[in-house]
Amino acid sequence: MIKNFFKKNEFIKNLVTLISGTAIAQVIAVLFQLIVRRIYTPADFGAFAVYMSIVGIVATVVTLRYELAIVLPKKDKIATNVVLLSVIINFIFSLLLFVVILIFKNNFVSILNFPANYLYWLYFIPLSVFLFSLYQSINYWLIRKKAFKSSSINKIARRSVEGAVQTGFGFFKVPFGLVSGDLLGNIANNISGFYQIFKNKFKFSYLSKTKLIYVLKRYKEFPKYNTLPALFNAISLLLPVILINKFYSQTITGYFDLSRVVLALPLALITTSLFQVLLQQISDKRNKHDSIKKYILNISVILFITALMGVAIFSFWSVNIFSFVFGENWIMSGEFTKILVFSYAVKFIVSPLSVVFTALERIKIGSIWQFFYFCLIIGLLFFRNFDIFVFLKIYVIIDIIAYSIYFMLILFVSNQYEKSLEKS
Repeated sequence: MIKNFFKKNEFIKNLVTLISGTAIAQVIAVLFQLIVRRIYTPADFGAFAVYMSIVGIVATVVTLRYELAIVLPKKDKIATNVVLLSVIINFIFSLLLFVVILIFKNNFVSILNFPANYLYWLYFIPLSVFLFSLYQSINYWLIRKKAFKSSSINKIARRSVEGAVQTGFGFFKVPFGLVSGDLLGNIANNISGFYQIFKNKFKFSYLSKTKLIYVLKRYKEFPKYNTLPALFNAISLLLPVILINKFYSQTITGYFDLSRVVLALPLALITTSLFQVLLQQISDKRNKHDSIKKYILNISVILFITALMGVAIFSFWSVNIFSFVFGENWIMSGEFTKILVFSYAVKFIVSPLSVVFTALERIKIGSIWQFFYFCLIIGLLFFRNFDIFVFLKIYVIIDIIAYSIYFMLILFVSNQYEKSLEKS
């Protein structure tokens, strides 16, 4: 009976497939974290958090957001050229980034308060950016083809290699262990990804100069209206790491990073998977002129109930959890988590639903919110002299206000779509 239900309900089937693979990948990541958090110091992780924040911010825009359009064309011939276009743009911008770092590396160190003994890490940022963004293009093809099992396999490959390298390098006191793990994990991710897309009907024979020019123009709204707002959004999400490193210390940043990693697990496990499945489902429904209202409302309720349970657990037991799992050195991360859990709860509810802006091609509205959120987060610059706990509480309040408004915009766009169906 349950088996038949999964076969008939494609949405649930795809979501469970993706979440199952993501869960395995996250379990692998957590198991390795239990080891590496005892090998490397909070200061090491503080520097690595700043490194990954820079990668995360830049990787958001190096494709000019063309990868989001991969799921939209009806024909694979067009979608294939969107993939290639996003990869070409990614390569060009990553190369330019390397040149910028070579010239201005000392300025980066000064502005970011990046420790001098980790200076050589900066040279690997362009490679991390390119590899991460390359896989995003691959993954959107897999989403297009509903190859969610393939996507899950890639995640497992990445986390396995990443964790093994970080653990091995740390155990044998080899420098550059954390960044090496990220790089080799991304390489494994892409190798697995290329194998999977060729299994799922990706063909180089579809590529042509004419079609490349066509998709460059056809989906120009993505770079035009989404690139800058997406950059603002990425900065908004990752700027707190950079600001804490600059205002306080590497060690405090390391504590904050572990809180972030733990609280982001449900986001990585459920929210990201749900976003990918919803993107395919809503895009498909839009092409068929079907309603999406039921999906949005039902998923909102489920996410809200799940988030409440997470808030209850971490509000009361986070200090004990961090002390037991990661060791006495990480108790401060547990204290941070008691505050930050409210921010991640609201993100857990709203983030996957934001897919409606992409799937319904209402990018402008989402972009306006991203700029608004960016302006709020920049306001943290005025609280640099506050106690770290007060600083974190202000950050959480900003997130709750911003994401509540985001949710209302999602409902507004969804209702507009439903009204358009009634008129047609």
